[in-house]
Amino acid sequence: MKSVYGRSFASIVLCAILLAGASCRSSPAETYVPPPVKAPAERGIPLDEIVSDLRAHLIERQIREGAMVHVAVIRYTTPSGLSRTLGRYLSQKIGEGLSKTSGILLIDPGQVYEALHRMGLEQGILDTKSLLEVGQMVGADVLVIGTYTDLGQEIDIQSRVVSTHDGRQLALISKKIPITPEVLNLIKVGP
Repeated sequence: MKSVYGRSFASIVLCAILLAGASCRSSPAETYVPPPVKAPAERGIPLDEIVSDLRAHLIERQIREGAMVHVAVIRYTTPSGLSRTLGRYLSQKIGEGLSKTSGILLIDPGQVYEALHRMGLEQGILDTKSLLEVGQMVGADVLVIGTYTDLGQEIDIQSRVVSTHDGRQLALISKKIPITPEVLNLIKVGP
């Protein structure tokens, strides 16, 4: 009796496997199509256009005068005159970009900060007259002074090139940059 049940159980399992295999149909092979490639998200803070425009004005001056142009980049502020992390970052990166240009000599930001500190201007509203004195103290021919305004989806960055000799504004550059995650992080960081 055991062998009959054993054989019949084995027969049932074999039949089930054969039926399952027969009911499976293989579909024709479909080639894999990868998902469409999205444009890479913009990373970082796009300051190249601002640096390029400033560089053009400064090189024009350098060619006209035939001498090295000594430039001091003052920290960028909000329209109300607050110096925040984003403003210090902007001045650092813009200065860094300008320093890579022959004919432009960037005054060390540490010297600029020290001169601002000596005049008691490390915080608060920076008036142009005091900044001109700072520029003269550090030996700058021109100052790059800027403000930035949060417009919601963009930041409006205004940069002025001012002569330290007579206080004349030589250029005004206004550019809008998108608020990338990096910009947002700098905005959220405290003073």
